[in-house]
Amino acid sequence: MKKALVLTLALAVIFGLGFNLMAGGHLEDGEYTGYSEAGPRGYVQANVTIEDHAIVAVELIEYTQIDRAKDEDYGWDEFHEAMEVLPERFVEANDYDVDIVSGATGTSERAMEAVQMALQKAEGVETFDGTFMGSSEPSERNAWGVAWVTIEEGEIVEVRLEESADGEFKDEDYGWDDFHEAQETMPEWFVEANSYEVDAFTGATGSSNMWMEAVRDAMTKAGLVEVEVENNN
Repeated sequence: MKKALVLTLALAVIFGLGFNLMAGGHLEDGEYTGYSEAGPRGYVQANVTIEDHAIVAVELIEYTQIDRAKDEDYGWDEFHEAMEVLPERFVEANDYDVDIVSGATGTSERAMEAVQMALQKAEGVETFDGTFMGSSEPSERNAWGVAWVTIEEGEIVEVRLEESADGEFKDEDYGWDDFHEAQETMPEWFVEANSYEVDAFTGATGSSNMWMEAVRDAMTKAGLVEVEVENNN
């Protein structure tokens, strides 16, 4: 009976120690970028710095539905308050789960998702499921492709494509039939290929190339494509 009690206590100490180490020392030091899931109103990016296995700094950026960062001109006071207050809360809590900022619930929830993803990266997680937004570089005519890519178990299961022209999505009134056909058809191609590399749609080559770039960007956010590093040599 005594031996059993000693063994039980020993196991409790071992597992308790293991839990404490896991809870307090499993975040690898470094800088990590996380993203919230992307919805119709955009997403949040969190740049999280870990030192001595704890959060020491957080930078938040919220992007609009056309994948452009909200800046100081964005007309919502509660948003700006959230951008200032939430990083401090993440550092103080050393966690992604903090109180929301009143009046900025959506921003707060997306920020928590983004910080959670960054912390998971610090734990060694490399790929993520969810819906991620990506965009292409602007063309000479100031248009760019935007893609929402949904990932499940590492596979593309759904894609939505839009094209922004001067900050507004092209709608059903845009007078180019090949564009509209490509917008409807290419999502199926991306899902079937499980890749951003598909054929360009005849008659809509420019849009096709931008959408392939946008899908690649979304897949990069999910960890399915390596980030391209520029070589200046």
